[in-house]
Amino acid sequence: MEHVDEANPWRVLKEETGYDCRYFSVRHDRVTLSDGEPRSYHSVRMKYYGVCVVPVDREGCVTLIGQYRYVLDRFSWEIPGGGARVGDDPLDVARAELKEETGCTAEHWLRIVEGSVSPGISSEAVPAFVAWGLDRGEPRPDETELLSRRRVPFADAVGMALTGEISNLAGIAALLGIEVRRRRGDLPESLLALLK
Repeated sequence: MEHVDEANPWRVLKEETGYDCRYFSVRHDRVTLSDGEPRSYHSVRMKYYGVCVVPVDREGCVTLIGQYRYVLDRFSWEIPGGGARVGDDPLDVARAELKEETGCTAEHWLRIVEGSVSPGISSEAVPAFVAWGLDRGEPRPDETELLSRRRVPFADAVGMALTGEISNLAGIAALLGIEVRRRRGDLPESLLALLK
């Protein structure tokens, strides 16, 4: 195996914030890499990050959330989730988002994946969980959210992730991560029983 040098090769000559708002800042840095040539590097530094959860009910179904996404300019099916301030406990945020968007609380939680969204330009990393042992309640979305709900078997949700009907990468990664671990038998027995 080739030795990999994991040391930081970047040297920051100057950091400058070009834009700053409640959710993120945009930096225009002057940096050098190993070749020593100064260059500009623009990046988005997140103050909030996404958290998402795949809720698996007692029948092995997943509740999806649908909404029109302004930035994408289209309707999108997703797994429940929302934004967390950097420094917030992602599991606490996932619990709150699950209750808010679906009305459910869960007895069991497992972190499935955490991945960088766009590591070349953004500091955002999204953790994704699976929740089961659900108790249903009344959803209470934010006043600004116009949400639809759709309950589908887990296998159908995985199919939707593969065809692009579910298009947010964190949700796709979560669903496929659960499916891979299901096939390997690498999930708690109580969850495996729901996904068979």
